[in-house]
Amino acid sequence: MADKILETSSKCEARRAFLTFCSPKTRLLHDPVSDPYEVSGHPNPSGLGEASSFSQKGSWGQSSVLFPLFETYRAADECGRAPYGGAEYGIPLTPEADAVCKKIALLHKGQGAVICSSGLAAIATTVDAFSPKAVLIPDNVYGPMIRFLNRRRIRQIRYPAGASADEFRAVLVRARSEYAKREDLLVYIEAPGSGTFEIPDIDGIIASAKEAELRIVMDNTWASHIRFQPLERGVDIVVQATTKYEGGYGDTPSGVVIAKHSQDLQIIADELRATGNGAVAPTTCARLYHRIDSTEERLNQHADTAGRLIEWFLKQPFVTAVLSPTLETSPYYERFQRYFGKGNSLFSVVFHPGLAAKNIEAFVDELNLFWVAESWGGHLSLVLPVHAKREVTTLPKGYILRFHAGLEDYQDLLRDLNEAAECLQAIDYQRIS
Repeated sequence: MADKILETSSKCEARRAFLTFCSPKTRLLHDPVSDPYEVSGHPNPSGLGEASSFSQKGSWGQSSVLFPLFETYRAADECGRAPYGGAEYGIPLTPEADAVCKKIALLHKGQGAVICSSGLAAIATTVDAFSPKAVLIPDNVYGPMIRFLNRRRIRQIRYPAGASADEFRAVLVRARSEYAKREDLLVYIEAPGSGTFEIPDIDGIIASAKEAELRIVMDNTWASHIRFQPLERGVDIVVQATTKYEGGYGDTPSGVVIAKHSQDLQIIADELRATGNGAVAPTTCARLYHRIDSTEERLNQHADTAGRLIEWFLKQPFVTAVLSPTLETSPYYERFQRYFGKGNSLFSVVFHPGLAAKNIEAFVDELNLFWVAESWGGHLSLVLPVHAKREVTTLPKGYILRFHAGLEDYQDLLRDLNEAAECLQAIDYQRIS
């Protein structure tokens, strides 16, 4: 343990030294650098800048909700809602949660929304609410969802990550031959998919699912409401991890479910009340409510910076591919243009297959502005290995890293990459080909 603390201390000093040559914008996000062991791995809250001022606005929620009369309470208990907004008990639906749900539902043009404790909780609440026997999922779906389906013993019927309309239809026909009842099947879309960012024919999937009279759920976290409007395309239910772009600074752990139809919304709301998965702190909801307004501005900056980083990686001899549908060379570029139009912060880098994992991980360890961490969408740049498990989709050969471009000055990020890459420049790539 002492050795690990010493290593971390040395790395913190390297980060501090690197920051002295960074722009004020980058220093605001990272400085002061905190030892992860001392702060339980949490980003320094001073990096939130003006966004931190929203953290305490309207903190109304508490366990007990007070009622003036017994009859007032009885009526609230029957429907699960207090007459002054929010739930009748605890924090599953505080007035802040009520406000943020109305705001998000309006942005998605839905009948309404519920908020959950995480993006995964939003997925789990939705699936549990309709209790299908099987779910049609893309091969590049969010990994924790697979774990959840396995835990619930719900069968996964996978279709190709970048499925055409015909490929999806073939999988659907086989599924319908086994599950005749509409309620036994759920169609699930995630696009672009996790880690490798393939895009299926979304319109084709929706058309086939509608013809089969199946309910369609879409994880729209990658795009947010800014880049894509699933309900307008025919999707029935949208799930999003609002930990990402809507919250924007990694401190709003939450997820939302938005429904197109009022009957579906009621089923999901009843599930949420029964399970308690909607217990989202009022301060989180307050932060989220205010930050949603700046989502597009931040998302555009993330996308611009990601584009510059992608250009850098494409020029490096140790890179064999960059996985991003924003590239004209991507097989999914036409679909990207049709559905989304602009990118976000994410892309993945495929390293030369001859490179040993220890070389690539040494490169990551040399980075000073890119933290190794899960999640994305926040103010700090991140990097994480992609442990993709595909059953029907071929993966490129080589070690894959996923990058999230934060809100730092892109020139500082490029300098960080250049300095870290020195450990890879001396390798003879022709010899290891």
